[in-house]
Order: sequence, then C-alpha cells, then structure tokens
Amino acid sequence: MVLDPARAGGLLLADNEVSGHLLRASVDGAMAGGSADGVPLPFAVEDAEALAADGEAVWVVGSHSRNKAGDRKPLRERIVQLQNGGSTLWSVDWTGCAACGDPAAPRQPGLDLNVEGAAVWNAQLWLGLRAPLIDGGMAQLVELTPGVVSGVFSVRSSSIDLGGLAVRDLAVQPGNTGVLWILAGPSSGKAPGAVYTLSGEGQVPTRLTLEVPADAEGLVVLPDGGIRVLTDGAAKSDGTCKEPSVLYRLALR
Repeated sequence: MVLDPARAGGLLLADNEVSGHLLRASVDGAMAGGSADGVPLPFAVEDAEALAADGEAVWVVGSHSRNKAGDRKPLRERIVQLQNGGSTLWSVDWTGCAACGDPAAPRQPGLDLNVEGAAVWNAQLWLGLRAPLIDGGMAQLVELTPGVVSGVFSVRSSSIDLGGLAVRDLAVQPGNTGVLWILAGPSSGKAPGAVYTLSGEGQVPTRLTLEVPADAEGLVVLPDGGIRVLTDGAAKSDGTCKEPSVLYRLALR
C-alpha cells in the first residue's frame, strides 16, 4: 500500500493474487470505483508484495520468493517502475547481500528470500525482507542502486533490530522522507505487529506506542501524520471473499 501520486487522498494497493494491475482506494477506506478500477501493469508481477512511490514514480515489487513446492517463479523476481506514462522492468542482482542467499541455490526453509516492503528513503529505493531473519532474529533492509548492467539493481544490506520481528511494509511521510517507517510482524504466522521509525542507517529503531492488528501487511503515513495499516485478506476456492482486508486508522497512545 502506498499513497497515490496521481490522486490526492488516494491509495494504491497491490494484491498478491492479482498480477496485472494495482487497485485504487481512498485513505478513508472506500474502493475508488470498485476493484476493477486501477492501474494496469505493462509487465505482470506475480505475488506483488511491496509498493514504493516518490511523488513521480511508483515501483511494484514481487516477493522474489519460491512457491510452496520450493520452485523459483521468475515473474515474482521482478520490479516494475511506472513513471511519466512509461515503464521500466528491473531485476535484482542479490550478490551484494550475503544474508539474502543465492536465489538459485537449493531451497533452505526459513532462509529463503521473501521481500515484503519497499520505500523511497533519502532518495534511494529500499526493500524490507520478511525472510530471512539472521543473527538471532535481526531483520534486513536492502538498498537498491542501478547497476552497471541496464535494468539490473545492485544491492547492499543492513541489519536492524525489530525485537525478533520481520519487515511487513515500509513507508515514508511526505515532506519528511529522511525518516523510515517500518511495519513489523512475525516472519511466519499471525500475531500482533508493531510500528517502528528509523532516522538513519545504523541508528536504533524506535518502537511507537501503537496497537497494530494481527496480519497487518500495508502501511502509509499521511502528510498530516495520520497512520493507516491494511490487513491481509483471504479468498475461498471459488474466488469469493472468505476474509476481507480491513483498513485501520492508528493513533499514538
């Protein structure tokens, strides 16, 4: 979930079951024209788990994870940049992140890569990982930089202490992009999460006094300081809704 650069008071939502377009909603929770109204993607992104925006561009990020059988899924290993009516398809060279492992290596349960958050922080595109956690439960942030090969990002990672939780989303507040907001939650399973802020790389994250619902997977911070989180939903086998996503307004206690 990210603020919509094209619509004041709007949100863009990525549904990991929808590979061809983004959804639109308002910060008050109403769908903008229904689920069919959205932003088409020129390149399919399977298991889209993260969005980032900087006022001009929007990045749609696949999870880069394997399926339940342990197979790699190339359409998950994509980042699509939408800007000025055009688009760019990016891939990631993960060799600069030792903690991220080798995506081509045999499956390692609990250590396989899983991207869950993205944000433009201090003019750089960053990803947050749901997995792996390393060194006794440290979460990972990954900075992306255009590499020497066109259309390929190089990476650099750093560890952050989220109390054993993983990254579920990243956000910045318009007008204050030097502070990174982190939605944290368990690497697996459902449990109440937490929101942290990070003022700079290498700093200690600050945990905010917020009550975060279980299974929160999306975070935005509004220009006026308002906080929204979105929970995951679930569908029945016939495609109808089993558990709706819920948009919450959070308030500091």
